[in-house]
Amino acid sequence: MAATTDPSSTNNPSEARSSTIPAWLFSFVGAIIVFALLVTVNIIVTKLPGKLDLTEDKLHTLSDGTIEILEGLDTGVRLSFFASKDKDNMPPELTLYAKRVDALLDEYARKSQDDFLEIERVDPQPETEAEDRAKLMNLRGVPGRLGENTYLGIAISCLDRQSTIPFVSPGNEQMLEYEISRAILEVTREEAPRIAVMSALPVTGGPPAAPFNPQARQQQQPPWQFYTALRRDYDPDLTDGESNLVDLGLDVEEIAENIDVVVLVHPAGISENTQFALDQFLLRGGRIVAFLDAFSAVAAQSQPQRQPFGGQQPGGIPTSSNLDKLLPAWGVNYESNQVIADRSYEESQGQGSPNPTVMTITSAGIDSDDALTGSMRNLLMYMAGVFYVDSKEGIKVDTLVKSSTSSQLVVAQMAQFSPDQVVANFKASGIAYPLAIRLSGDFKTAFPEGKPKSQEAEEAEETEDKEEDKKDTEEWLKQSESEGSVFLVADSDMLFDDLSVARDMFGRAAAYRNHNLPLLEGAVEQAAGGANLTSIRARGSGGRPFSKFKELRDEASKELTEEIKKVDDMASELTREISELMQKQGNNQMIVLSPEAANKIKELREQEVTAAKRKRELQRELRKDIRKIENRIKNYNIAGIPLLVALIGILHLVVRRMKISAR
Repeated sequence: MAATTDPSSTNNPSEARSSTIPAWLFSFVGAIIVFALLVTVNIIVTKLPGKLDLTEDKLHTLSDGTIEILEGLDTGVRLSFFASKDKDNMPPELTLYAKRVDALLDEYARKSQDDFLEIERVDPQPETEAEDRAKLMNLRGVPGRLGENTYLGIAISCLDRQSTIPFVSPGNEQMLEYEISRAILEVTREEAPRIAVMSALPVTGGPPAAPFNPQARQQQQPPWQFYTALRRDYDPDLTDGESNLVDLGLDVEEIAENIDVVVLVHPAGISENTQFALDQFLLRGGRIVAFLDAFSAVAAQSQPQRQPFGGQQPGGIPTSSNLDKLLPAWGVNYESNQVIADRSYEESQGQGSPNPTVMTITSAGIDSDDALTGSMRNLLMYMAGVFYVDSKEGIKVDTLVKSSTSSQLVVAQMAQFSPDQVVANFKASGIAYPLAIRLSGDFKTAFPEGKPKSQEAEEAEETEDKEEDKKDTEEWLKQSESEGSVFLVADSDMLFDDLSVARDMFGRAAAYRNHNLPLLEGAVEQAAGGANLTSIRARGSGGRPFSKFKELRDEASKELTEEIKKVDDMASELTREISELMQKQGNNQMIVLSPEAANKIKELREQEVTAAKRKRELQRELRKDIRKIENRIKNYNIAGIPLLVALIGILHLVVRRMKISAR
């Protein structure tokens, strides 16, 4: 009997051959083809001028401020990028970072108009003219792997002006665009604005911060970082004539006509005459940037220590500052006797215990629509006051930073010494207090009677008839000649280096911890008319607070915190009763108590021990709940992406099976 055969198997030889090819070969060839396609696409994409920036702050895309600076160039600018090319000597991390810097400079070149920006790349090899040139431009060489200096710096020049970035640090990448754009603006700006600084704190450097504390390290204090930054931005060449950054002090009779912006940092003890000078400066169209404080922890360090036998040395900087004559005329009052506590923005201190008077204001409390604060997302404030605003005619008020509604005002001493009590007694006010505001428009004088007279002048005029003649001849501004602006912040400690700047192993300022200093620098820049840099300065600097974790933690701890407070109150009441029983005993009975009193005290002591035990249990439960929240968030972060990939793979497999089944 003849064997039957399938005609299709003999009539289609190509299918017969394909059936003999192993399936894995198709997979191998397919993988090679996919790999080749990926490499080709990657090469093509890297050559294209455009790119896709998926970072939240668009760190790899030039900001609008930089583009406006480049479009405004009308004179040739040369940007020389000094980067060592010796891979054997250059540290690997600097080699990789140099490529990212180079890509950013290409972006600058593409965005510049009419080729006004020239990019020059220089390899300063050891013992060459290029290295000599780098040294003349004050670029900083760092030791390489072979012991020879390597360079990674930028020099910007325009005509006879020059500015340099001595070393482009990978740790400060988020500020690179700002540094380059600032340098371009510096060499192309015809005249730098003049800035005056007034402060009761040693912001310009000086004697030790705690001269009355014998245990403190007695060494000269360097200038605060914000002052150094202002010097860099507005007075880079100290040998070039008159300084553009002036330290006025707090006792001046008049502010010079050529001053553009006055910066006040904790003006504690400011005189009425100085406030009058500020008043007239503002009415001339001047700009004021003021950081006040309800309780300055930096000033508190200067307070004298109590001496033995109750003695106390005189001196010290007052911890509270205000502009009591000026603010009411502007429609503002400042709470300088209490500080704000905010459970939504509180920071942890010590062993993780919360301190609601130390706040990290997140983007929820920062105006994202304003040019100054739009890119900021975290500000650290330390025992700040608050503003009350009653708008005046002709003055526009912008609230740039505010607290949450889960806040209240507390006495500064309690916040300083008993933050746990602040938490235990906390009751939210439901008010979002203004913490930073900007006033602009036409102001009226805060001194309708003219310049305040000193006591000596008044005594001298009591017996003379010159006062009326003087009033007729004296002149002062009573309202704005041109529009002025005032920027007010309710805390000055936020500018202190320890709260705003991260330092490297050599003690040099390496990066911003938060947006505290960009807030001041941006406010000065905006007041001085350099608004382009404001949009660049804050991008990407600072950390990202875990605001969602804080919300979950506060929600979990609310009930237990209330119960802990009840236990504390009961323990305090028991202690008070024991103290009263002890005091009721006569002097002869203080050692030998009556049986009734002894039994009562024993009973109260037992209740006190029980209360203490219950408090420890509640605190353990609270810590356990917080750890559960931490672990839950950690598990979401660790397992989230793998689970998502697995789900996508399963979905793809199901769809594929459905398609195969449908054939």
